[in-house]
Amino acid sequence: MDGRYAVFVDAGYLWAAGITAVFGEREEVESYNRSNVKIDYRDLINMIKSYSKKMANDRELLRVYWYDAAPDRVPTKEHQKINVLPEVKTRIGHLTANGVQKNVDTMLLLDLNALARQNSVATAVILGGDGDFVEGVATAQSFGVKVYIMAIGSDGNSLSPELRAEADDVFLMSGTLLGKYFTPPPKPQATKPKWAPLELIGSDVTQVAPPEQEEVYQPRSEQVTLQDVVLVGGNFARRFKMMASAVEVESTLRSKPQVPESTHFRLLRYTLEYFDMPRGTQLPSHLADAMREGFWSELGKK
Repeated sequence: MDGRYAVFVDAGYLWAAGITAVFGEREEVESYNRSNVKIDYRDLINMIKSYSKKMANDRELLRVYWYDAAPDRVPTKEHQKINVLPEVKTRIGHLTANGVQKNVDTMLLLDLNALARQNSVATAVILGGDGDFVEGVATAQSFGVKVYIMAIGSDGNSLSPELRAEADDVFLMSGTLLGKYFTPPPKPQATKPKWAPLELIGSDVTQVAPPEQEEVYQPRSEQVTLQDVVLVGGNFARRFKMMASAVEVESTLRSKPQVPESTHFRLLRYTLEYFDMPRGTQLPSHLADAMREGFWSELGKK
């Protein structure tokens, strides 16, 4: 077997989990996107190489594979800059009009297992946290490849428990570490209020209040209601009960009202995918509460 190692980067995960880890405490994080957050990809990838090399016991690097998506699979300027970096190769999947990635995880697993079958690498490092990688990791291991995971967040809440269990080892990158490579957008200038006091002749000053808004969230052209999100939370709870052990379900119930972090991450991801929202979308607090309400209601049923 070749003594080299390869790194497989799920760029969508790096972006979504990285933004949460680095800027998660800031109120304006929901407005961050790839067009207004500057990322130093050269130094970031060099850092990933450095830590991966340590995990691979100082083996020789084959290359870094970078998996992302773009409309019609046409590389963006960002992808072109990344692709010309030394020892980096981009793989581009399709990005739908709703911001959902297609075939990205599949490409990563195909490359991983092809290299494993060909004995091209002895070690693989995956920067990602998706439970969908579990089967592919097990297949690569069956060919004698050691598979390590680089996940984001000091508490590991962005990492699937199933993937953590399957991997040979896990390295957690903190928001502090990643913060060296992420630059937030400048704070927006203060804007004039959409409504202001209206002074009436011969009377006291009164205010014209803005119209009340319905409790809905409109990510695209459709409205997502509280009832919709409650139902989705319940759907996830039913899936969770089918896949988890009785001990895990009971332990989760005991943690109420706080959903365990790893479960909450999967619940949120499931909700975003259900409504075709891009990963990293920040749900408004009332919808997040409704999501958890549906989860707890269904999880508690016998």
